[in-house]
Amino acid sequence: MAFNSLSDIAQAAAQYAQAHFHTGDTEQPAQWAVPLDDHHQLGMARNAHDGSVVLTAWRHAFNDAPGFDDPQGEALLRRGFDTRLGAGLIGGISPELGPSLSLPLYAACDAQALHDIADTLLRELDRLAGPHPDATPPAALPRGPQGDARQAERDLARLALACGLDTLPSGARQFDLLFDDLPGRVTLHPDNRRLLIDFFLHDAAALQGSLRRAVIKSALLINQNALRGHAYVVGLDSRQFVTGSGRIALERLDDDTWPRWLQYQLAQAQDTRALVRDLALEGAQISFGVAAAATGAAAPGALV
Repeated sequence: MAFNSLSDIAQAAAQYAQAHFHTGDTEQPAQWAVPLDDHHQLGMARNAHDGSVVLTAWRHAFNDAPGFDDPQGEALLRRGFDTRLGAGLIGGISPELGPSLSLPLYAACDAQALHDIADTLLRELDRLAGPHPDATPPAALPRGPQGDARQAERDLARLALACGLDTLPSGARQFDLLFDDLPGRVTLHPDNRRLLIDFFLHDAAALQGSLRRAVIKSALLINQNALRGHAYVVGLDSRQFVTGSGRIALERLDDDTWPRWLQYQLAQAQDTRALVRDLALEGAQISFGVAAAATGAAAPGALV
């Protein structure tokens, strides 16, 4: 297999992003990935839903990619939650390419900037690949343009009123919502250009073994598949709550878009919570052989 230098990949990524943001070139492939070495790949994909391009780094798992185990998978999900108010890294996994870290880009970058971003993603993946992933914060990534804080706070207050809430206090940068028994929180991104919503889906503290592994890997697969859809990311917070988070540019949230976007994020969160509960066997009634025999029922596997 022919390998590519990081500089060459960064140059190709810069040209791809330039064509996407400035010329609207639709002749380019919707996505591409190329090998860097025996264990790493880099690639990009267009996201037609939010206008971004997504830079992704993969690290081939040794032996079988889905064998990427709990500590590393959890570390990827924690990175997603911990950086959502910053760069917004997204941890995922591909059965073919292995675990990944992605960064959505909303403006064109030059080749040097993309080189540095890709290098950061690769180093971060390598740090998380050991049996005891490094919990230190990831290296700083370039900051995008900053918006007007007061205007962002006025926009947040308008959205809160649309949800039937009272007027927010001056300077408020978040508000809470409750959808039946599903709590959510709407927060202004520190760049004052984007809005985030977090849903707290399931307490995973008691999940262990194969059940926990199934939840972690399902969350990573959701993230990988969502990279070309509406911005929705499954994460894991410091309390071990499985979270669902979405983000959108404030300038897109007019009175028509806000309720539709909120409903979409809520539906994704509800579906994710239902999946997690199913994988965790929440509410399942399991009969074991001894208990079944006491009731006269046939034990599992018994001949009748």
